[in-house]
Amino acid sequence: MQHNRKIIYLAGFLYSFPFALAAYINSSFISSFTGQKLVGMIYVLGAIGSVLMLFIAPKILSKLGGYKFLLLISFLGALTFGALSIAQNTFSVIILFIFLLSLNTMLIFSLDELLKIFSEDKLTGKIRGIYIVISNLAWVLAVLSFSTFGKDFEFRHIYLISFALMIIFFLISFYSLKKVPDPNYDRKNIVNYAGEFFKNKNLFRAYSLTFLLQFFYCWMVIYTPIYLSAYLGFSWNQIGIIFTIMLLPFLFIPFSMGEYADIVGERKILMYGFGIAALATLSLFFITEHSIFIWAFLLFSTRIGASAVESMSDVYFFKHINSANDEFVGVYRSASPVAYIVAPLIALIVFFLMPSFNFIFLILGALMFFGVYLASTIEKNDI
Repeated sequence: MQHNRKIIYLAGFLYSFPFALAAYINSSFISSFTGQKLVGMIYVLGAIGSVLMLFIAPKILSKLGGYKFLLLISFLGALTFGALSIAQNTFSVIILFIFLLSLNTMLIFSLDELLKIFSEDKLTGKIRGIYIVISNLAWVLAVLSFSTFGKDFEFRHIYLISFALMIIFFLISFYSLKKVPDPNYDRKNIVNYAGEFFKNKNLFRAYSLTFLLQFFYCWMVIYTPIYLSAYLGFSWNQIGIIFTIMLLPFLFIPFSMGEYADIVGERKILMYGFGIAALATLSLFFITEHSIFIWAFLLFSTRIGASAVESMSDVYFFKHINSANDEFVGVYRSASPVAYIVAPLIALIVFFLMPSFNFIFLILGALMFFGVYLASTIEKNDI
């Protein structure tokens, strides 16, 4: 079983790397076809596709089984990356990108199911912690690779590299996961449980905390690369250095937060996390200098807060469900695609009302302060 988990860890790394490579250039690539302020609408369509995938993925999984399901999705992912590397017109780029975001959701779902098969209940926290850190390491290394690119690299080269990596992922999965056992999948539609979920004030609060964090990630992932490259004139190898430093908290914060949570509770850590993210994000509004050090430091600070919130919101949620409430996990995880629907729509309004692009950091920082208030509503004995 431990050997199988190592294969899943490797699969998580290999899957994360190509998607991480593409994540921070997607918005700039799409904006070259649609314009900078409309790129968020394409993310909205992709998020809608992701939500729809959350409904149909369990049905496909139960019919094909975990092994065949993973092979199908990874092969389609490779083809999509390859197609993006040669796409020439706006319509094809938009359709392919929407499909790519939806496939990303399916792959996360597939690997999550496979890891669950090889996890022992008493070791679930440790196993998933290792899996998350390994996946985050792939993101750090992928973004670091930007610093090695020359000035003349094209976004299409990134998609071509991602295509090759997805082929490797497919081949390793094909040869290493043939004997994966399939449990009796019994997935029901998450809509059936949404009403009960949101009536519970603790679960509703956990969902709100996660939704706010995913809103933060959405604006940061879509609009920060555009701002740094198009408005401040950073090259992509400079952006690679900045983003590598930015992501480092995700390698050490998740491990340390569990220990501190047992001492001070999730409430305080969530408040501090949102507070740090809010102050660091607000400061970005005032920085117009072309300085790698300043931007790396401030973005690093935002992720210290965000990684603390990410860890503690999950801990808070899982403390309020038991093994009989697995159906609530699907509702909780829908916060991410829902945020990716709402956030770009609000950003579009902001761009029409505000005089300059960087106002998005001012508004996002203010929203993070709302997270401080939201975390403060957790009762002290409810941790």
